[in-house]
Amino acid sequence: MNITKSIKDLRNNLSCVEKQPGCYIWWFDKEGTDVLLKQLPDVDKSKIQNKEDYYALYFGIANNCRERINWHINQKHSYSAVKSGYLSTLRKTLSALLGKDMTKSEKQVNDFMDAHCRWEWKYTPSKKEAEAMGIKELEKNTYPLNIQKNKNVDKAVILKLKELRKRYRK
Repeated sequence: MNITKSIKDLRNNLSCVEKQPGCYIWWFDKEGTDVLLKQLPDVDKSKIQNKEDYYALYFGIANNCRERINWHINQKHSYSAVKSGYLSTLRKTLSALLGKDMTKSEKQVNDFMDAHCRWEWKYTPSKKEAEAMGIKELEKNTYPLNIQKNKNVDKAVILKLKELRKRYRK
């Protein structure tokens, strides 16, 4: 990865992110990591990549990096977005781990992201290349907030994430 910015900075300047395919990592500071992981069973923090007291908890790919970060950080938690399943997977997960109903958690999720998160991204020539990088990344590293294609997280963690997301999908 190569470019990292705080979510607060990205909210104020999305134009620094190109409209190109790529991969990204959500980094959470120690405090934010502890808040989220206390809800999940058996997550070994020592297995999670960390740097400068930030932990890599979520990995993703994008056809258009600017659209993807905009969706993750600015999406409204409307009733229709929640009920249709269109709400960003990361926003669903954060709502659930913060113990907030998804239709009522938009401000809390935004505040949490602003206080605790950084976004790192790398452009790729195509979405196909981003997908290939994603497969390798999820095989190599531990991202406890990813559900799909996640080989390095205990199944109990994935089941708990699914259960929490279902419980707070209202």
